[in-house]
Parts: sequence; structure tokens; C-alpha cells
Amino acid sequence: MIPGNSTLERYLPWIFTISFTLITFLPRSLDDTMFMDGLAYASIARNMAMGIGSFWKPYFAESFWLPYDNGPFFFGHPPLQFGMQSILFRLIGDSTAVENIYNLLVLIVSILLIAKLWRELFKETPDLAKYAWLPILCWYAVVTVYYSIPNNFLDSTMAIFCLLSCYFQLVFLKSKLFFKPRNYIFPVLAGICIVLACLTKGPVGLYPLAFTMVYVIVYDHSWFKSGVKTTAIVLVTFTFVLGLVLLYKPAFTFLKTYFQGQVVQALLQKREKAGEGFTAHFYLVKELLRNVYPHLAMLVGLYLISASYNIKMSISKRTTRICQLTLLIAGSAILPMLVSIKQYPHYLLPSLPFVAIFFAALFVEKIHALTLIKTKLTVAGFSIAIVCCWTFTIIKLTNIEHNEMAANAKELKHYVARASTIGICQNLYHDADIHTYLQRYHSLSLTTKTENAKYVFADANCLSSFDLKKDKVVPLEDHYFLVIKNQKAREQHALYH
Repeated sequence: MIPGNSTLERYLPWIFTISFTLITFLPRSLDDTMFMDGLAYASIARNMAMGIGSFWKPYFAESFWLPYDNGPFFFGHPPLQFGMQSILFRLIGDSTAVENIYNLLVLIVSILLIAKLWRELFKETPDLAKYAWLPILCWYAVVTVYYSIPNNFLDSTMAIFCLLSCYFQLVFLKSKLFFKPRNYIFPVLAGICIVLACLTKGPVGLYPLAFTMVYVIVYDHSWFKSGVKTTAIVLVTFTFVLGLVLLYKPAFTFLKTYFQGQVVQALLQKREKAGEGFTAHFYLVKELLRNVYPHLAMLVGLYLISASYNIKMSISKRTTRICQLTLLIAGSAILPMLVSIKQYPHYLLPSLPFVAIFFAALFVEKIHALTLIKTKLTVAGFSIAIVCCWTFTIIKLTNIEHNEMAANAKELKHYVARASTIGICQNLYHDADIHTYLQRYHSLSLTTKTENAKYVFADANCLSSFDLKKDKVVPLEDHYFLVIKNQKAREQHALYH
């Protein structure tokens, strides 16, 4: 926050932060491009809303591009996000506005929670608590965040429940409420949130269980017994609620199938892999370092600017502890995932709010000192930055990227009935984009048994396997084709009869 009495001066940093997030979020919400995972999850939620599949038997399609998850229902991930998103589909209908609205809600709730965590952490230093916009800026400046949030990933929803659990524990600990039994509602709520996190994306959602003990280690070892008691309440609540869920037979069947087919197989290195060998275990560490290059550069720049104004203040003890806490919590989210070599950049999402708070805490005292010295310059800087953000956003909005596969899926609507199964050439079957775009936009399933299929999705490599004298070929974008079997023969027959 900029020192001063003007409302404009108080809210300029927030206006800048929100404007910065919209540079990427707004254009990505208006185009037809989405990563295949997000398309698959939206398709499952849409099908659930239409009564195709159910909460404990999610359904994607009759076909799937991976050699696993091909059972009678989709068991690749727990179903909570599908269920929540299906409510929006029931309210709005089958529209891509659903996933865009859902992503917007995830963005807003994430921003609110990061701000509340920051204010709670800096409760004793009101001047710094007012900089709640700074960790949000650091968070959305991470490549993985601004790429992932518009992509409907499960990790974004799971991160919200993890943040909520950590926030409830933090409020409980900061207020020293463990002397009042009625206030143990906070660790109970924290345990429930961990169940919700696990029902969104699995065991990765367990890391908030470490929050209380990490806090005690960083802040006050004399609270050790109270910390153990609080952690026990969180754990018992988690176990009890999850146990109630497992008593329901459909839930037990699904979660058992999920655990055996996804978690165990990933640990046995029998699913997707980040690489080969020992170094594959550290893929997420390399990704994290790649993501924070801008933050490290900003840290160096901030120290150079501070030195030029002869600001030689060191980080306070209170802020140092916040840095230690957030770094350890981020580590508790990332380190368990290194056991498996199934790793993707968006797996970092639950840890990144704490990484952002860590860097913001490193920045905040020097930024505060600089704004006290150069208030007018700071106001001018934020004003220029806001204009630049909206200039970039408008440029992006006037140049929305065209997505060829989405266009192909829409074109197929003119030829193929909705919810049909069409053929696909064998060499294309494992292309996830084809499966997900055709299912999301027209509910199509795919089969490599093309001999009995009336329609076949093809490319130039397999066109020679068709009888082009009898079969009609409809050109699609990006060098794809729709082959309509025996269509020319039928047209000729109709012409002569």
C-alpha cells in the first residue's frame, strides 16, 4: 500500500495487481484453447450434469487416449471438482462459459485466501499487512500459475482447500486459542478441508497436516505439546470424515480403484513419466527454479535500488520467521511428490501461494521504505504500469488465437450426430487433443475399428487406406480430414435413381 490519504493512492497497487492478472486470464477465457486435461475434466462434469455417469462413476467417453483409465468409468482422479462443476453446467447449460466462470471463481477465491493469509501472518505489523496485494502479484507472476488458472486444472481447486486448511490452523495458532476448547472448531474445519483437497486431487492434498508443527518449530518450541494436540485433532477429523465417505460402497469402490490404478501405479513408475533415471525425481525442483527467475531478478533489483537510496535495513526477525514458515510449508507440499517420477509443472500449484508469500515477505520491508521516500514517484509508477497492463490486454483481446482442433470439432457438427462414436486412424488415436476437443465440443467418442465406421477422423498419413473413389473426404484444419465412408457411392446412386 502507498502511504497517503487519497483513496486512489490506497487502491492503485490493487488496481495494478488485478490489471496484471487480466493480461493473460481475460484473453485465455475468451478463446477456444485449453489444455487437454481441463477439456477432459469439463467434459466429465458436463456428462455428469446430463446424467451420463455419476459422482462416484464419472464418465469421459467410450474411448481414452492413455493405455490406462479405460474402465467402465473414469477413475484417473477423485471426483469433487467434477461434481462442483457439474452444478454450473446444470445452471448454465453446455457452454464453454461454464469452465471460464469456474476458473474465474478459482482465481477470485485464491486471491482472497492469499490476502487473508498475508494479513494474518503480518497481524502484528499493520503497515506491512496492508501490502496484501504483493503476494498476489508474486503468485500470478509465476509462469505455472498464469498458465494453469485458465486451464481448469484440478490442482487449482485442490490448492484452495489446502489454503483454507492452513488458514484455519493459522488463525487458531495466532490467536492462541488452544486454551479454549470451543475454539477447536478451527482445526476441525482444517481437517475437513484436507478431506476435500484429497477428494479433488488425491494424497497431495495431505500437506496441510504439517502446518501446525512447522509453525511451532519456527515460532515457539514451548508450544510443542499444544501443536501435537492440534495436529492430532486435524488428523482425527480427517480420518473420521474420510472414513464416513468410505462407508458408502460406491465411494469405496471408486477410491479403491483410483488408488490402485493411479497412486500405486505412479509410485511403481508404470504411468506417465517426467523422465528416466534418478534425475526424473527432481523435475518439480527444476520447474520451481525456472518459475522464480523473475522473483530472484526482482530481489536483486530491489536491493540495488535500496542501496542507491542508502536504505541498508535488514529483514526483521518477525519477517524472517514468516519466510521460514512459508518456505517450509511449500517444501512440505513439493517434497512428497518427488517420490514419484510422474510429475508435471501444474503439480506445483498447491505450493506456489506459499512460495509467493515467501518472496513477498523478502520484498515488503524494502518496498515499504522506498514508498515512504518516493510516494509521488510510486504513484506515477503504478499509474503507468496500469496503463501498460491494459494496453497489453487490449492487444491480446484483439488478437485472440485461433485453435484448429476446436474449429475441427465445431465443423464435425455439420456431418456427425452428437454423442456418436466415429473412427480414427490408428496413428492418431493417442493424440489427447483429438479425444478431448471432440468430446468437449460434440460429445464424440473414438474407435480404431474403422471398417464399420461411417465417419473416420484422418490425416494425410492414413488417407491411402481408404477408397477415395467411393469415400468422400472433407478437408479440416491443420491437415486433418473427415472421411465419410461410401458417401460418393451413395451420392452417385441417388443421382441415377
